[in-house]
Amino acid sequence: MSAPIDVVREFCALMERRDPQALRPFLAQDAVYQNVGMPASVGPDAIVENMGAQFAMFPDAYAFEIVNIAADGAVVLTERLDYIQATDGSQPAVPVMGTFVVGNDGKITRWTDYFDVNLTMKLLQGEDISSLVPTT
Repeated sequence: MSAPIDVVREFCALMERRDPQALRPFLAQDAVYQNVGMPASVGPDAIVENMGAQFAMFPDAYAFEIVNIAADGAVVLTERLDYIQATDGSQPAVPVMGTFVVGNDGKITRWTDYFDVNLTMKLLQGEDISSLVPTT
């Protein structure tokens, strides 16, 4: 079995494929995914459906770049830059902090992301957010 930090690294790397079904094997039956401030998705079916909708919103770009990662047992914290496609075709980064909990079976039981919704809205409205995003 892989260490929790390795499970999360592999899971985040899969985002670039934009294939929600590829995420399913990483999710526990009772997994919970939530962007703070939005309703949670509970269970693999709901999480895969949620991610499918996100990938559909950004069909040409979706990737996670891990800037920093730390683990304490089953809990893995990520500081990421999540890349999505803006209205002008650019692929700016949105800073995100994520918490993942990995069960004894190596499957993710909880995934919670924290980010500035207003920053994302500016991006989706076509504003240049480059000066608002930390550099790596």
